[in-house]
Amino acid sequence: HNRPVTGRVGLAGDWHGNVSWAMSRIRLFAAQGISTIYHVGDFGLWPGATGEYFLKTLHRACVDRDLDMFIVLGNHEDYHRAAAMQLDEQGWLSLENYPRFRFAPRGHTWIDAHGARFAALGGAGSIDRNTRKIGIDWWPQEELTQFDCDRLVTNVRSQQWARVDVMLTHDAPAGLRRFGMTARPAWFTPEIEDYCAIQRTRLRHAMDEVLPRWLAHGHWHDYFRDSWDGLSASGTDYHCEVLGLAADGMRGNAVIAEVCPGFGLGEITELLP
Repeated sequence: HNRPVTGRVGLAGDWHGNVSWAMSRIRLFAAQGISTIYHVGDFGLWPGATGEYFLKTLHRACVDRDLDMFIVLGNHEDYHRAAAMQLDEQGWLSLENYPRFRFAPRGHTWIDAHGARFAALGGAGSIDRNTRKIGIDWWPQEELTQFDCDRLVTNVRSQQWARVDVMLTHDAPAGLRRFGMTARPAWFTPEIEDYCAIQRTRLRHAMDEVLPRWLAHGHWHDYFRDSWDGLSASGTDYHCEVLGLAADGMRGNAVIAEVCPGFGLGEITELLP
């Protein structure tokens, strides 16, 4: 009986409202017997008819296959829509007519059915915000604020968790690896670079407070495994395994992972088409 209690879940990176891709992932997850999917942001909560079609189509697929999706919001999401969501008794945000979708408020914490401790901290800076229009395809509420990070720390502390098993974020915390572009477009100004970097640093400081054993993120459209040896806010060493998920249309956009309380994630299998 030394083997840890485990449950298999799906993890998915950015879908950007891509209906055919998202549907193909849902079908693959369901075929593998997965009933819970965690999505790390840039899901496709978009305004207008295209956004509604995406939600409707995916939700019907989830109902038909008895799947629940728990979504951390990214930077490219309709934050006006998010602001109108209802908080349920478990602390998730929900949309009327879409009960199979649950959205994580920033700093949300929960314990899954197997006893694993989860935390979510969405949001990120858009490097291309200068090319976008406010309220149409860019929302200032994308920004991961100090307030959001403080709320996460407060939520974890109030439950007296020594460590978080799995932390789900949209952005990658600062220091993990050097992300960015080799060519520098004119719209990627130093101000925008700072705006994005500050958020990654905030995220890193929050991570150093709650000490995740595992962290899974999206945003950078790159599939990789990494590990992080950090220094906790109180000055002790800690180790965290990191999983970066790719975007729609790419290998490594979706994986199946074993969730193990006290360990984080066990075996990870890439979901291949």
